[in-house]
Amino acid sequence: MRNYRYVLLLLLTMLRCVSSQSAEKNYLFKNGQSDYTIVVDIRASLSEKAAANDLAGYLQKIGGVKIPVSNDLHTMGPCVYVGYNWRVAKLTAASRPVDDDEAFCYQTIGNDLLIYGGNQRGTMYGVFTFLERELGVHWLTSNATQLPRLRDYQLPNLYYTDRPVIQRRLDFYYDALTHHEWLAHNLLNEQCNIVENQYGRLASYWGIHTFEKLIPPATYFKSHPEYFSVKDGQRSDKAQLCLSNKAMRHELIKNLKEAIRQNPGYWCYDVSQNDNPWPCECSACQRLVKKYGSESGVMVWFVNQVAAAVKKEFPHVLIGTFAYLYTRQAPKGKIRLADNVVVRLCDIECCMAHPLDGCEQNSSFLQDMNDWRSIASHIYIWDYTVGFQHYLLPFPNFRTLAANYQYFSRSNVIGVMEEGAHNAPWSEFSELKQWMIAKLLWNPYQDTDSLASVFINAYYGKAALQVMQYYQLCQHLVTADSHFTIAINSGHPLFTDSFIQNGQLLLKKAETAVRSDKEILRRVQRLSAQLYYMRIKKNPVVSAADGTLNNFKQILRTDSTLISENGYTLEKLLRDTGYH
Repeated sequence: MRNYRYVLLLLLTMLRCVSSQSAEKNYLFKNGQSDYTIVVDIRASLSEKAAANDLAGYLQKIGGVKIPVSNDLHTMGPCVYVGYNWRVAKLTAASRPVDDDEAFCYQTIGNDLLIYGGNQRGTMYGVFTFLERELGVHWLTSNATQLPRLRDYQLPNLYYTDRPVIQRRLDFYYDALTHHEWLAHNLLNEQCNIVENQYGRLASYWGIHTFEKLIPPATYFKSHPEYFSVKDGQRSDKAQLCLSNKAMRHELIKNLKEAIRQNPGYWCYDVSQNDNPWPCECSACQRLVKKYGSESGVMVWFVNQVAAAVKKEFPHVLIGTFAYLYTRQAPKGKIRLADNVVVRLCDIECCMAHPLDGCEQNSSFLQDMNDWRSIASHIYIWDYTVGFQHYLLPFPNFRTLAANYQYFSRSNVIGVMEEGAHNAPWSEFSELKQWMIAKLLWNPYQDTDSLASVFINAYYGKAALQVMQYYQLCQHLVTADSHFTIAINSGHPLFTDSFIQNGQLLLKKAETAVRSDKEILRRVQRLSAQLYYMRIKKNPVVSAADGTLNNFKQILRTDSTLISENGYTLEKLLRDTGYH
């Protein structure tokens, strides 16, 4: 019986090879018809089954064709095989990919199309890349997808394989954080909380600034003030923890273990400083600072002990901590991070106008990166992509993104988190920027302006020419001598009256071009809000009188819309400018 099945399979393979001689029979679809079946093993993963169904759904939208999805690996006729299975193994002689390998391959053999990779996300990424590269589908935002309309599609000879350059990829924008389908379609694999659905599992890093979470002042300060930092000669519940205190360390370890039990499945658990600049000034902590050459030395000394205790019960769990503000500089003494510790290195002070490794103002960060690399097995980058005090101001850093990710890759980081306007539905160029970040985290060796052109043409329709010119106008603000950080404001020398005037002329033309399309008009107006906001901040009295403030309000529509990370809203802006 086994030999009979082998002979039958051989004959079927030969028939497929013979039929491949006829190009007419190699149409994936034509005139609403198809001879193909999408085949996915009944034992395939959830994400592979979802990808197979998505493939069928998008082909129906693109070509008006309903291609059946089958679990029968003995299906006759031309097939699209989704996922690695015994049929793919016979046709390719490829070994089974590791489950969590995100690499993939799609190729044609005879009349068949094979798409396979690791069964958790690799195969799925292969399907979505096939739809994007070969058929022109682009998932622009959670509610905007570019879908071509084709009468036919003839399969060419295909062999394409790819894998991510950055292992862990977190796009920390509002739209990305709240739409998991968009994340899957754009090949992102991390989220702030664990998500598991038909598209597989999104990994997550538990916690941020967790000292106050693991040792809450409301619970401990009254009974154990010695657990907390000395600031100006007094124990303070508004500062950090006293890391040299042995009893506090044992209590934190106990609480952290309980947090891991209550929140299983995260790949890393955070033990890091609160978001303030006040480390402990007690004599015991300062002796450790002197011994290890910096405040980060005390942190590493402390976290290593926590990680060693956690490892006994949770041997596969990683413990994370920050290199941030007063801990960004690596220790100088003879100490290195334990092998189960991850350091999240933050570039919050850096110039964002130029690539990190191409600007003299960033030389201290480069030194810190090299120093951490010499003592840490796992470095995870926390990067920033917007002005956090003014979400709506232009932040012309597009041309730094690819260069920075290439630098991170050369530095062997294990992941990158790109923090944008995470708590506001939109900000300056947020739609384009979050999409481009996704593309470049996967492959930073792409041309930024070419990517921008793809998005802008798809998203802004008849206004694309003027929007592209406005995008270029913003990027050309940056010269070798111009610098800005995430604290950029409307008074920055970049934002000249000439820039505002030229930008408004371009966007007025863009609005005119799409006046009859309410949705695209709305998209262009969101760009115009950048310039209205800048004029308001520069001269609120004139802006209130000449209608700028009212136009700005009409674009934002709701008073509760956040225009900064710290909760500044349109309502507060209007009150501050005397509009209310």
